[in-house]
Amino acid sequence: MSSRSARQQGALASWNDERGFGFISVDGPSSANGAGSTGSGNRTGESVFAHISAFPRRDARPAPGERVSFTVETTNDGKTRARNIRYLSASGRPIRARKSRPGTMSYVVLATFAIAISIVTAIGALPWLFAALYLVMSVITYASYATDKKAAQTRQWRVTESALLGLGLFGGWPGAIVAQQRLRHKTQKPMFRQAFWGTVVLNILVFAILTTALREPVIELFRLIVTATAP
Repeated sequence: MSSRSARQQGALASWNDERGFGFISVDGPSSANGAGSTGSGNRTGESVFAHISAFPRRDARPAPGERVSFTVETTNDGKTRARNIRYLSASGRPIRARKSRPGTMSYVVLATFAIAISIVTAIGALPWLFAALYLVMSVITYASYATDKKAAQTRQWRVTESALLGLGLFGGWPGAIVAQQRLRHKTQKPMFRQAFWGTVVLNILVFAILTTALREPVIELFRLIVTATAP
């Protein structure tokens, strides 16, 4: 794998946010301030592959039309891709991207729940098997998110969103939060995010019922409903 040291400039011609990659249209020598001069190996208008991992972190995701500078790397199979991407202003000057801290509130919810389940398990209000179930489901859910992200990048069969939501509903949502933030996956689709947090609220509601004074009235109500509907 080789890398070309000369920085080039261009505009993001296309971007697939779900799959985390796009293509940069390379400038000619006159508009790249010499960065695209002879020896760089790129012609005006040539498209260079760009993966999300090559971009600096910031609050907003990459968008078509944005000006960037980059170096070009040649992989072992002879393909080229952009590396060390920097956002540029309209004048061509680099924009210092803020290092964002995504998912702060998600981690607050996760930490609060972890403390709560540790306390109720320690005092005997909840069998330790419940805590173990959350842990196992979280590991399975994290692995499912990782599999889905890899499938999205390699154009393989995807894990369905309903399956990911179902895993979260049945106790895997802590692992889903970690996967979303660490893998930067499933964090940009509003519909999925809304559905996901709906499963989190529902799961926590059931958890609260099982560990508080609401447990007995709810169980009794459930018994009455079953009795009334039984043939």
